[in-house]
Amino acid sequence: MELIDTPNPNAKKILVDQQTEDISNSLNKVEGVLSVFVGPGFITVTKENNFEWEVITEDIVNIFDKL
Repeated sequence: MELIDTPNPNAKKILVDQQTEDISNSLNKVEGVLSVFVGPGFITVTKENNFEWEVITEDIVNIFDKL
């Protein structure tokens, strides 16, 4: 699992090849996550302005480690 930079510094893309419904529900619960967009083969996570990626990334990695 890798967070990929996007043109928006508050958004990162994650490439996925598994069922994303449970993942997106979990990602929406992460403190600092503003929105989660699910597309074919990817998820885009947008963070709130007052949060840093370092804090959010750890929680996102933990969600993917549990799969």
